Amino acid sequence: MVVLFTMIVGSRITAQTSGNNSPYSRYGIGTLSDGSQSFNKGMSGLSQGMRGLTVVNWQNPASYAAVDSLTLLFDIGASFTTAHMTYNGSSVNPQNSLLDYVQAAFHIMKNVGVSFGLRPYSVIGYNFTSSKMMEDIDGYGEKVQTATYLGEGGTHVVYGGLGWAPFKNFSLGANMSYLFGNYTHSSTVSFSETTIQSLSRKYMGDINTWLLDLGTQYACKLNNKNKLTLGVTVGVGHKINESAMFINQKLLSTSVIGADTTHVKDAYQIPWSVSAGFAVTHNEHFTWGLDYICQMWKNCRFPEFDNVNGTQVYQVGKNSLSNLQKIIIGGEYEGNPEGLRFRDHVSYQFGASYATPYYKVNNQNGPKSYTLSLGIGLPIINQYSNRSVLKISTQYERVGGGSSMIKENYFRLCLGLSFNARWFNKWKFE
Repeated sequence: MVVLFTMIVGSRITAQTSGNNSPYSRYGIGTLSDGSQSFNKGMSGLSQGMRGLTVVNWQNPASYAAVDSLTLLFDIGASFTTAHMTYNGSSVNPQNSLLDYVQAAFHIMKNVGVSFGLRPYSVIGYNFTSSKMMEDIDGYGEKVQTATYLGEGGTHVVYGGLGWAPFKNFSLGANMSYLFGNYTHSSTVSFSETTIQSLSRKYMGDINTWLLDLGTQYACKLNNKNKLTLGVTVGVGHKINESAMFINQKLLSTSVIGADTTHVKDAYQIPWSVSAGFAVTHNEHFTWGLDYICQMWKNCRFPEFDNVNGTQVYQVGKNSLSNLQKIIIGGEYEGNPEGLRFRDHVSYQFGASYATPYYKVNNQNGPKSYTLSLGIGLPIINQYSNRSVLKISTQYERVGGGSSMIKENYFRLCLGLSFNARWFNKWKFE
């Protein structure tokens, strides 16, 4: 961990479009996207019990069945982040931005809705350099040793999903997705004296596979004023038939004088996951709920170095990942959904979450994450729509644990624009 932060404090960090500057993104397949959308970012991603006429909720595909049958919903979101990273009194403040998602939903027949879209699954993005003076051990003076660490890449998901309500208050759904992307992690140690060999290590991989998520929701009345919606989503785990590559090189000036390449077959695995939660709506004005998420990464395959008879061997292992668990609580208040005034349709959101990481750092569990969020929804009213919404959310996330961990503080501004176009009205001419 000391080495990790040495990479940070000895570097200049500039804004990146990758959406992430964290040294923790060097573990696993990078920093995982939380998957939240404009309607629930202000609620820290509360999703399992959320559904409605104007909600595109890919996190539980059963919700598609509740989408308004007369409109096409189109949703796009982006986030802008400022981070503050500290370790032993040193700090840096990287900034970045990210397109969070693009998605749409509409009805295709009675009680059947569909959705499709694009979103990031994981993000990798860091570039750090550190330098130090070496003692004069050969009589030719001191030398400077420079270590450079670079990580880039990530994965994305293109999905299509269907939700069906076979009978009143109960719906089923499924998302079928294509996961694609790649990553490169590299570390290079060079010297100011060009006659000394440099060392370079590269870790690379391509990931292309399918994802399947199955969801269900059940809604019922608790009494005349309160409605309860229960939701569960299961993600199907499986092995990925893709290889990882490790390249170990020796360099003299810019020439490669020695290299070893290792290929690892069937190097990755998608975990089984379960998300469950509920949402309670009071008088159609106030909704609050709770979610629990578990992604079972612990026994997933991933390339790593193992000690085999005293030799470090790059191979598939099951020692570098942990189960991710997350708890979310959030709520939303809207003045009067049936009102005629602008202020009746302004919504206010709040949320909080706690999560454990899916990766290990130096064979120990990685840092935990704590998030607080607030949001506001502003209706866009014109001659074409009175239910389109601009969502503005702010999030504060703290990542870090004990004194041996880098502490990261993230401040995010999230913007989401949800268009609600009445494409499927039946016009009558007289």
